[in-house]
Amino acid sequence: MNLILITPPTVEPITIQELKTHLRLDSSNAEPAPGLPTVALTGAGAGNVNAGAHRYRVTFVTADGETEGGTVSAAVTTTAGDGKVSVSAIPTGGSAVTSRKLYRTAADASTYLLLAIISGNTTTTYADNVADASLGAGCPTTNTTGDPYLTAILGVAREHVEDVTRRQLLTATWDYFLDEFPKEDYIVLPFGNLQTVTHIKYKESDWASAVDDVTMTLATDYLVETNGEGCGRIVLPYGVSWPSFTAYPSNPITIRFVCGWTTAALVPYRAKAAIKMLCADMNEQRGDAVIGQTVTENKVVDRLLWPLRLWNEF
Repeated sequence: MNLILITPPTVEPITIQELKTHLRLDSSNAEPAPGLPTVALTGAGAGNVNAGAHRYRVTFVTADGETEGGTVSAAVTTTAGDGKVSVSAIPTGGSAVTSRKLYRTAADASTYLLLAIISGNTTTTYADNVADASLGAGCPTTNTTGDPYLTAILGVAREHVEDVTRRQLLTATWDYFLDEFPKEDYIVLPFGNLQTVTHIKYKESDWASAVDDVTMTLATDYLVETNGEGCGRIVLPYGVSWPSFTAYPSNPITIRFVCGWTTAALVPYRAKAAIKMLCADMNEQRGDAVIGQTVTENKVVDRLLWPLRLWNEF
């Protein structure tokens, strides 16, 4: 029996902002908002930028989120005869910045709307020739980026909770390998909160041919019992048997399935509380324990998690 994670969760049970609130961290533990860009008329003749006064600001984007709008630029006034603006000295951020967003006001307005997304963290110029009607979403007012260390420990804490509870907290896809079909008319799947079974494939050794790897897919003549938060099962209907075949020597049977709670809101709070406590411990102690210092085991985390643990043997 073997298990391989095919598609990991795309979100965590708690957000970086929730973790920062729990750890009582302020905006200093985030990517700081950028400074101001430099703006000027290009002098290249008529363009699409509506006539009037415009101001610009930039945000940094990281894997965790986006900063609030940075320092506002000086105003630049376009006219019917010169509707293009040159934006230069666009700020670059730290190593966590993956792109930047440039926002601009409409003519003589005060709301900053998305003008362009600048990929990477090196380009410092942009030629603006965009009409007001083509501007996008508003500039964010809060900073949702985070310390990369917080992102790392959040993932570690979630994985520890999954190990202790033997559950998949949020939607993920797994491959479950078996050496043979069971004698029983059912197969119990691990991790609880079974959503779907994608397929059951088995690999047969065909010694009579040059091909020693014949993969077949079990027809959908089986039932899937999701069983709520417990371990799901694959069950044969009455009168149906598992295939009889000459099994390939290595991992001949593959069951691909999707499991986990579908949204972070559904994850039990005791699991979230344990994640927050583990993150607090790792944030407080960023190195090895000091010799001679008293280090105690966190029994509260265990007490929170034991009621969630699945006891099926795999």
